[in-house]
Amino acid sequence: MQKSCNHCGETYDIAPEDLVFYDAVSPVFGGKKYPIPPPEHCPVCRQQRRLAFRNERNIYSRNCDLCGKHMVSVYWPGAGAFPVYCVKCWWSDKWDASQYGIGYDPSNNFLDQWAVLHETVPKLAMQNDDGVESENSEYSYDISRCKNCYRLIGSWYDHDCHYGLNVNNSKNVVDCNTVSIRSELVYESLDSQHLYHCAYLQNCENCHDCFFGYDLKGCSDCFGCFGLRQKRFCIFNEQKTETEYQEMITTIDLGSYSAINEARKRFDEWSLKFPRLFANLQNCEDCEGNNLFNCKAVTGYSVFSAEYGKYIDRSDGPIHCYDMINTGGPQWCLDCVTPDDSYMTLFSIWCWKCKNIILSDNCHSSEHLLGCISMHRKKYCILNKQYSKEEYERLAGPILESLEQYKSWGSLFPIRLSPFGYNETGANEYYPLSKEEVRKNNWKWTDDLPYTTGKETVSMENLPDSITGIPDSLTAEVLACSQCNRNFKIIPQELTFYRQMPAPLPRKCPNCRHLDRFKRKTPTRLWPRKCDKCGKDFNTAYAPGRPEKIYCRGCYMNVIY
Repeated sequence: MQKSCNHCGETYDIAPEDLVFYDAVSPVFGGKKYPIPPPEHCPVCRQQRRLAFRNERNIYSRNCDLCGKHMVSVYWPGAGAFPVYCVKCWWSDKWDASQYGIGYDPSNNFLDQWAVLHETVPKLAMQNDDGVESENSEYSYDISRCKNCYRLIGSWYDHDCHYGLNVNNSKNVVDCNTVSIRSELVYESLDSQHLYHCAYLQNCENCHDCFFGYDLKGCSDCFGCFGLRQKRFCIFNEQKTETEYQEMITTIDLGSYSAINEARKRFDEWSLKFPRLFANLQNCEDCEGNNLFNCKAVTGYSVFSAEYGKYIDRSDGPIHCYDMINTGGPQWCLDCVTPDDSYMTLFSIWCWKCKNIILSDNCHSSEHLLGCISMHRKKYCILNKQYSKEEYERLAGPILESLEQYKSWGSLFPIRLSPFGYNETGANEYYPLSKEEVRKNNWKWTDDLPYTTGKETVSMENLPDSITGIPDSLTAEVLACSQCNRNFKIIPQELTFYRQMPAPLPRKCPNCRHLDRFKRKTPTRLWPRKCDKCGKDFNTAYAPGRPEKIYCRGCYMNVIY
């Protein structure tokens, strides 16, 4: 089945297995199934919608509306009429979200009633479990079971990790994207696992003491290498003796900003002569996408240990799920933002450890909720109002029928209901739009993003080139990004990490560093292409027109081996 997207007009496919999945997760009330229709938006627009509910990088200073203490929050003070609670207050038993419940009015659009509720129920200042299951990680977003982490995003089971995205089960990982599974002492790397003391790697695994590499497997003590397997003491793919390698590597100051820039430029230019594999699929079966690890029958991007799912991005362990962003351990969920450890959760945001949840936001350890917000350990509620099981089932079915009449059944909340400005969210990173384009769509835009310029106390030109010349006192100084001029600081644990690696002091702010890494990854969509060697057809995240040569697996392995 082919459909045309209601938003962008692009044509997209609905496969027979998609219809089977939609039928399997369709809710049943009073013995009657309420079928979920095929989506009216293409996969790209559905992903854009999910990302528009994630403000991952903008943090504001304000006071908790319950205890009054100072806190940091993803909601700027003018974001809405709703109160915002600090993490400890929001997760506590000091309040009950059901006190904000409203009765369903069948004469009005259910989503409009949900929007009214959304403006009154208290919001969690920062989506994390700091002080609950995480420790000393107040400034991290969408993290769980972490310790001593700072500005970490979409990650769990980490220690002492900073400025990363989709970093899991790792320690001392800084400025990385999708580096996971017992990695330690890793800097500025992408889409890799099982690394130790490595920097500037991409698509690598089971490596240690490697710097500047692409698609290295089981390697150690390699510098500037591409596509090596079980190698040691190599520089730009040339085999050296241990003595030769040590002599050459000591001539490269890994803590020097100018030396690292020179090495990066040389490696990027040199590596273009090698073909790329059409997709980075490690230990995968029947999968499409890119950067998938230990997956089966999955279409996705930057995903670990998933089975039987499609359109999944930045996730760990989803099973039988479609249309997911940044989640861990969900099963049989559809079109959700971070439904961690949840089951049969549909079109919802931030619902953790839940079961049979529909169109809800930030509900936890709950079951059988429809249109609820910030509910903890609740059952059989609609718009935060408590019902008996019989009343709930009697009302829920007609509500879904009314949503279908308004053409609102079968998808996540529209972007217009996001509490964030589009330019605050991950959607603007993946799909950047101008203020005029955003306003034309009737979406929000924020003019007052939380950054300063012109407040720097030391000039970048006056900083030593090497990390060995950086004094402890620098952590008290304010710097200015060499790219966007925004002010930023170096935190003490960050400086300690750079010295340990060693790695040079960054000259760009954390946001620009993130965007640089983001550009090095492939997009989260597929294009049909042919192998540049044998002509075989495949789908790949490498868009036509990119400079890399793209090979099918057979041709690529012939080159590598």
